[in-house]
Amino acid sequence: MRRRSDTKRLALCGVLAALAVALMFSGGVVPFAAIACPVLASLVLIPVYAETGKKWSVVWFLAVAVLSALIAPEKESAVLFAFFGYYPMLRKFLNRLRPKALQWIAKLVYCNAAVLAAYALMLFVFRLEALRAEFAQYETYLLAVLLLMANITFAIYDVLIDRLEIVYHVKLRPKLKL
Repeated sequence: MRRRSDTKRLALCGVLAALAVALMFSGGVVPFAAIACPVLASLVLIPVYAETGKKWSVVWFLAVAVLSALIAPEKESAVLFAFFGYYPMLRKFLNRLRPKALQWIAKLVYCNAAVLAAYALMLFVFRLEALRAEFAQYETYLLAVLLLMANITFAIYDVLIDRLEIVYHVKLRPKLKL
């Protein structure tokens, strides 16, 4: 019985990993989607985590991150996915923090640390010249405004994950019969 269950999990993870990699690939095809596609790909983790659990979800995330780094034409998207793609799973643990203010502080600290680390990696380790040229155009205050906008967008993303988990469990999961 366990073998059949593992086969279903593997098939589900494979199909959803293919979907996530396709979303990541489209980040390089559609110019303005370099940031949106990693977000969309990370949302695919919701059914993976719900149906397979933490261990399978971590393996799924690692597989998608590696494939995205190898296949995705937009390396900025691949790096952003590596830093933010596991957030729907991490969010489960951050939501256990009490009081709610501490929960949001932890989430925003994670967001800022991940953004700064991802862009430091892209600028100083991978030396993505297009990104360097783009950032060279900006004044320091504009970069701070962009970081503030990233925090606001992250808060919206967090609420969106909550809503999508409800939709998945109430509307989609019963129809899948997994």
